[in-house]
Amino acid sequence: MTVNRRQFTKVAGAATLAIAWQQACTEVGEDGEVTVETVRTLLDAQGSRGIYENPHELERLRAAVRNMIRVQENLRDFPLDPDEPPAVVFWRG
Repeated sequence: MTVNRRQFTKVAGAATLAIAWQQACTEVGEDGEVTVETVRTLLDAQGSRGIYENPHELERLRAAVRNMIRVQENLRDFPLDPDEPPAVVFWRG
């Protein structure tokens, strides 16, 4: 299989994004905060920083990332009853 530049860039970008998100989760778990550098890495992995070049908007994004990580942790830690049937079932036709 031959990989062209576009495919390689797409895979590399996804890997960078996954690593940066894991770093952000680790930072929130340890310090309760996400560093500016990690948020910038997340932005760079997605493309242009746009309005987040503004320090005020970047700070708002940092707070949103921190909040999203906490929400993610709460959802993953939510206790589920093993006897509860799933709310949605997908059937293949």
